[in-house]
Amino acid sequence: MDLLDPLRRVIQDVSNPQLVAHAIETLIWLVIIALAAWVALRISLALIRRATAGRVDDPAGRITPIIEGLLRYAIIFTALFLMLDAVHVNITPVLASATVIGLTLGFGAQYLIRDLLAGVFLIAEGTIQIGHVVRVVSTVGTTDLGTVERVALRTLRIRKFSGELLTVPHGSIMWIGNLSRDYARAIVQIPIPYGANVTAALDALREGAQAWAAAHARDGQAEPKVDGVADLRDTAIVLQCSALVAPGRETDAAAELRRDLLEALARRGVLPSPPRGAPAPPSA
Repeated sequence: MDLLDPLRRVIQDVSNPQLVAHAIETLIWLVIIALAAWVALRISLALIRRATAGRVDDPAGRITPIIEGLLRYAIIFTALFLMLDAVHVNITPVLASATVIGLTLGFGAQYLIRDLLAGVFLIAEGTIQIGHVVRVVSTVGTTDLGTVERVALRTLRIRKFSGELLTVPHGSIMWIGNLSRDYARAIVQIPIPYGANVTAALDALREGAQAWAAAHARDGQAEPKVDGVADLRDTAIVLQCSALVAPGRETDAAAELRRDLLEALARRGVLPSPPRGAPAPPSA
């Protein structure tokens, strides 16, 4: 047997004009599919970004990363299957294998899938954004308060006031309280002794609230409201006053409002004035 006979057959097959023409045609189809996928990807991404430009706060702008990722994978996988079909590879077993692998990964990574799905809805709904102060309650029963630093597709990162950077998977979040939306409420509760004139005390609160509103016209979003008697304790009657302020201003506004209310109560004789020469309270 001639050892060069297989080599001669290979050369004969390669030099066959029909095989050469078929190979060239297949190569041309592969190039066309690749170029078409590249052009479709560039045009579609450009159109999406142009349509959502300057609309970060709108729902369309928030889900742009999700749409871009899904579109990119769809075009790439479609081009891959067309290329396999062009080289006469039966894609049915490939699709079946992909389905089996997908189911296996789905059962094995159910928590990952849960986090991704929860992240998609969280981003699409625009519940929170970077810079918002939020309170997060997780499924393990922990409650954390901090500033949002990143909203990824799978996790939420918040910086606690202690400096700790907390990474919370979206799937473990039970509910989120956003303290940076629309307005906040500064609430002040002042106890007065039993036997004090409640009517005079309420009038003093209204006077102090009006004084605070006149001095902080930019902070208040509405006139302060005297809520009346909020609680009855063992040793005192608790009166409450509240005011709508800009998000993040509730603590400072409550401190300033409390000072004005105490001064008004002292002027009306409901509460005793601090003695002269008494040391001022330490500043925060």
